[in-house]
Amino acid sequence: MKIKIGNIEFTTFNDGVCNIFTTDEDNERVPNKYTNLGFENRVLGFKRYFEASARQINVNRVIRIPQLPGIDNYDYVEIDKVIYGVKMVQPMYDTNPLSTDLTLDKAII
Repeated sequence: MKIKIGNIEFTTFNDGVCNIFTTDEDNERVPNKYTNLGFENRVLGFKRYFEASARQINVNRVIRIPQLPGIDNYDYVEIDKVIYGVKMVQPMYDTNPLSTDLTLDKAII
């Protein structure tokens, strides 16, 4: 159950765990930036879907993670042995704790 007080949404990050990593110049995976990081699944809304489609970006999944430094569009997220590329990073300031929404697309590396 989600708890809301005023404009603040309390987030639990209990839908699963993910690993966030990047690749080197040879497209080889380097050690994880973040390991066993909890996440919360988010709904892929019409607005986000059609904005991505207009820019010819495929969107397979949206997750919410704790707000952490150093995550960008060049990173990858591994969830249940499926690898996704990060397409968009959106810091969220109306949640407790502070969080970040990641828009993901399946990747092949």
